[in-house]
Amino acid sequence: MRLTTKSIMQNYNRGLQNALFRWNSAQNKLLTQRNFNTVAEDPSGANRSFQLRSQMKRNSDQIDTAKNVQNVLDQVSSTTLQINKIMTEDVNMNILESMNGTVSAEDKKTYATTLRGFQKSIILAANSNFGGRYIMGGENTKDVPFELSEDGKTLTYRGLDVNTGLPLDPPPAPGAAPDIAALDKLANETLYVDLGFGLTEENGQLVETSAFNFATPGIGYLGYGVDNNGDPNNVVALLGKMADTLEQEPFDEAAFGRMLDKYKDVGIENSVNYEANLGTKAKFIETTVNRLESNNDTLNERIVSIENVNMPEAISTYLWQGYAYNAALKVGTDIVSQSLIDFMR
Repeated sequence: MRLTTKSIMQNYNRGLQNALFRWNSAQNKLLTQRNFNTVAEDPSGANRSFQLRSQMKRNSDQIDTAKNVQNVLDQVSSTTLQINKIMTEDVNMNILESMNGTVSAEDKKTYATTLRGFQKSIILAANSNFGGRYIMGGENTKDVPFELSEDGKTLTYRGLDVNTGLPLDPPPAPGAAPDIAALDKLANETLYVDLGFGLTEENGQLVETSAFNFATPGIGYLGYGVDNNGDPNNVVALLGKMADTLEQEPFDEAAFGRMLDKYKDVGIENSVNYEANLGTKAKFIETTVNRLESNNDTLNERIVSIENVNMPEAISTYLWQGYAYNAALKVGTDIVSQSLIDFMR
């Protein structure tokens, strides 16, 4: 094979350009601190980076959702504490117990008015709105869940009488049978969110273990239906009936005593069960947020390991490529010198 000056110079120029390209590439990596800036530079790395960033975006969305749920549960917990204070402290048991003694009818009526005020206070708390949603509305968080009549004698939840489960609009037929099943359904409503447990469906139905239920229907807390004596299981409705009894003449001491005992039991039992369930949900959400944040940190570390350069290695590569380019220039000097002498001969 015959070597000419032209072929030597062409090969040299290609090599010099490649050396300059590698030096420039090393310089860019050092300045940007990235292994690649286009997909073409590293298709495999770019593909892995895109997948990890997609996972990280989905994980970040789940963190935001979990924190929103956490805020809602915190607000529900604050609301239940407020209601519990009204039921256990503001409603003075000593005064109520004294009503079975020689208290005047006028005093009974005065305290009956006080009880109706407590009814309204509890309902105002139960209708708390947080972030544009009624936190005790179950599945329906857009509409006010509880409605108490002005006289405190009728209480509805999502349009159904809490004692009978029947709608007040239109009015039920005289003697209509109670529909407690409708109230059971409202008390056990669910509201699921995806928190990274592999949201799945089977036969068109959500697999409950693949999502988190954060519904907090207020009727499950305050109670519904009536007992065998016809006394409301709902604390607010029970306070209303106690107020009615205090206003009646003659005063039914036995009925009032029975309702007073029921109030103590219903208020405490419902409160303990509801708060225990709420506490379990709050703890689970706290653990979930920690897990998701840990996942985010892990994903970020993997993205950094793919996209970002190792600085000591990048500096070393830059210096070496610069040395290689300068060496190539020195080689070029020797080639040009030899070629000129050969031409003169």
